[in-house]
Amino acid sequence: MPEMAEPYASEFCRLVRLGAGARDIHSARAEVGFAQRSTPSNAFLLRELSRVETHRTGTCPILEAFAPRSRRILDVGCSTGGSTVAMALSPVLAHEVVVGFDPDALSLRAAQVRAKGYGLDPRRVTFVSGRPGAALPFDGNAFDLVVCVSVLEFLPTVDERRKLIDEMKRVVRPGGHVFLSTPNPLRLRDVHARRWLGDLFRREGFPWANPPWELRAMVADCERLPIDTWFVSHALDRAGLPGRVVPRPLARIIAFAHAWQKVLVRKPGRPIAA
Repeated sequence: MPEMAEPYASEFCRLVRLGAGARDIHSARAEVGFAQRSTPSNAFLLRELSRVETHRTGTCPILEAFAPRSRRILDVGCSTGGSTVAMALSPVLAHEVVVGFDPDALSLRAAQVRAKGYGLDPRRVTFVSGRPGAALPFDGNAFDLVVCVSVLEFLPTVDERRKLIDEMKRVVRPGGHVFLSTPNPLRLRDVHARRWLGDLFRREGFPWANPPWELRAMVADCERLPIDTWFVSHALDRAGLPGRVVPRPLARIIAFAHAWQKVLVRKPGRPIAA
């Protein structure tokens, strides 16, 4: 995987030090916790620089296996564009247009710089802003694939999360895919704030995750793809244990206990002809 070219890498680092990607909750009642723009640490900057590779090895393989050749892709809550750029670089997804959407203007500036640093055509990789809680600014049935990674847990209420998922289902075409990745709350410490029982004892300005049954109920009107066995086998491959065939019941248990919930669904209906 190529690294971000100069002078874009230096400009990207400057924007991150100004706070790009450092505010995750945009509709809280008070600017506390993750609802305020924090001062980035060096560790945070390094994580931001590595996000393309993180998504290339974590998010993209699932999409490439189950939703290849997705011509029009929407990345909801793209922040500084790590997942957007990773999908745009995928030869398997074979995109024509990838759109990153986020409510934070500073993060979108960094995302645009990141995309240029990877040599991506700005006519094929674009970034769009919008108001938190508002409808997505896209026509219905506009995308083949809609991706939402580490976003839902930062929306303060269940209603806001349900509304966003409904919007993602609206803008994906019949036969298209919606991919959701969000932390698993069935763990002692929450993924982001590292608070003990943080998903159970909720505080203003801090993330919390929906339980699996609640998340799946929000996409119950779509066809859920059985990605658990593939996901567990891929994780074993990455751990250096290739060739392991995991029985489906065991794969479901392992996926159920994983730090992240990953749900891929297909919108019902006949695909729209190009």
